[in-house]
Amino acid sequence: MGDPSRHWLSKSPLDGAKPLDDFAAEARPALAAGAAVDGRAPGSRDIVAISIQRAGVIADLLDELAARLRPGVESGPIRSGGELSRLARELADDMYRRAS
Repeated sequence: MGDPSRHWLSKSPLDGAKPLDDFAAEARPALAAGAAVDGRAPGSRDIVAISIQRAGVIADLLDELAARLRPGVESGPIRSGGELSRLARELADDMYRRAS
């Protein structure tokens, strides 16, 4: 297991110590691949459709958040270049845009 201030907590130790910012770099091509599917469901104002790629990236981010928010877990402040937080902000902004 790596340093929780720099590495994923939600990944298995068998996955190795995965740096937080590496996820953002790996996620961007997946998001681009699913971009053609993302959008509002045809004929509906109430349903937003997202690609399996976008859903997977969001699920991974939520898994990591859940791991860090578990009672008793101390990960300390994140030490990274900020790519992961920028990706999360972009995804949130995109979902807010889609929902409005």
